Amino acid sequence: MMLVVMTVMLLSATDAGAPVAKFSMRDAYDSLVKLQTVASSPAALRDPKNAAAISADLAKLAALSHAFPDDPKGQEPATAALSSMFSKYAAETVRRFDARETDVVAMRVRTMVGLCFTCHTRERAPVDFDDAQKRLDALGLTGLQRAQVLAATRQFDGALVEYTKLLEGTPAHERGLLEYSRALQDTMALLVRVKDDSAATLLLLDKLLARPDLPAFLKGNLAAWRKDVVAWKAEKFDAQKAKPEALFAKAQVLMTKANTGGGPFSVDERRDVTWLRASGYLNLALGKDPKLKTRGEALYLLGVCTGALRSPLWWDVDLLFFEACVRENPKTKVAKRCFQQLSDRVYLGFTGSAGTHIPEDELQRLTELRSLTE
Repeated sequence: MMLVVMTVMLLSATDAGAPVAKFSMRDAYDSLVKLQTVASSPAALRDPKNAAAISADLAKLAALSHAFPDDPKGQEPATAALSSMFSKYAAETVRRFDARETDVVAMRVRTMVGLCFTCHTRERAPVDFDDAQKRLDALGLTGLQRAQVLAATRQFDGALVEYTKLLEGTPAHERGLLEYSRALQDTMALLVRVKDDSAATLLLLDKLLARPDLPAFLKGNLAAWRKDVVAWKAEKFDAQKAKPEALFAKAQVLMTKANTGGGPFSVDERRDVTWLRASGYLNLALGKDPKLKTRGEALYLLGVCTGALRSPLWWDVDLLFFEACVRENPKTKVAKRCFQQLSDRVYLGFTGSAGTHIPEDELQRLTELRSLTE
């Protein structure tokens, strides 16, 4: 299903003022349309009749890097992080497909979709995307899927309308409760991080806290979020008018408050409002001044923020920020800090009851990045 989401998002994300990028994004869109069926069908992935077409579509994704600006420090941070690894990741997926590692290929295709999704949900846009809206109407999506597509294509007001409909319902059974929790998490991300609207966030929380039908664990998070939103509203901090340096400093203060001493990999959903604000201010600071003097530190802090949030909207983007930090700042102290965070998270992610088993491509990636810090 996420591949369907991305077919809408990649086409709609095209910059009309950049014909080269438009061509590349449309190529990527066409490829994802073709891949959406085979990615969910092991038999289709293994069928020799499909091999040439699948290889060609994966190769188009691997060639997508030229759609991005040449200077990473002239880009906003999410795009810089994505462009630094997307084509390499796609190229490795081509190699895995050629080796007929079909199960791995299916997961890697979904990962590339996720990387694009997380990048495009981070940025504000001045207008909606009419082309995406037309395609959305023809997809026959569920309420949550429709809301997430709208969010991914940066149609934030429309997404909030859909999320509001979901939150007005009563979650039933485990699957319904899971979807309700995701809708709530996504809505908070849009209101806090994208809209920077304390009044609207407080209004939502008060409505939900007044409901007797929501489970206790949700009520606990809602109460904690409300406390942080009340403090946020009292600050009267205008992020849109603030200078990049002030946004960076504000984010640092917020992160100090959010880090309650649980360690770099602990997740405390009760502090999501503070983490969302910090990540939003950091991204806005780099959006206003992509060559900010403290850009390297900002990338490091963005990685910490997104890792703490653990939202489906920003899956694995923490690793992208840490990698971008290392590549942009070789042989520096901040590069070492970023590499240490990335390395720790990769090792943790591939460690289980049977021990640590890191894929060869990840080991090569770590080796390359480590060489940039020494």
